[in-house]
Amino acid sequence: MVSTSIFNLTNPEIYIITAAHAGLTSGQVATWVTLAALIPEHLRVIAAISPYNYTFDLIQQSQRFAVHLLAEGQEAWVPLFGLCSTRETDKFEGIAATYTATGIPLLPNTCGWAECQISHSIDLGDRTVFIADVVAQDLYPNRKPLRRIEALAALPPQVTQDLAAKRILDIERDRVLRGL
Repeated sequence: MVSTSIFNLTNPEIYIITAAHAGLTSGQVATWVTLAALIPEHLRVIAAISPYNYTFDLIQQSQRFAVHLLAEGQEAWVPLFGLCSTRETDKFEGIAATYTATGIPLLPNTCGWAECQISHSIDLGDRTVFIADVVAQDLYPNRKPLRRIEALAALPPQVTQDLAAKRILDIERDRVLRGL
């Protein structure tokens, strides 16, 4: 891949966002997640989510989501949560998920998770930025985060090609959403 931006030079951690509403569940690889507050007992996160994703619909309806930091060895979840749609596939089949009191699926063996309640949202056209307060969390500090470069290197070549092709389709779709 030829770098066309300084942002292509980074090796970010991979986060999966899960959501639930009215007994329905979904999950997706997050476009972007970051910490937005430093007060340990009042943490806040920012997450950018595409309005085309089913997970987005559940977040909008419930005003909650869980964010999971994937651990090394969880590469197989990248295509499951990044290529498949919950509209056609039960992403949680065969995964020993547990659930928050509000019904949000929690993925096992990650580096940790945080359940978040939305306090603000900003519609950017191609993404909605959710600003959310962490209401519950669990951390497993002995696990190392899965990062993009290592995840892609561990996946079969056809899967990385499929992820690259989906990214191109998403970019074109996002251009339309932004009127470009």
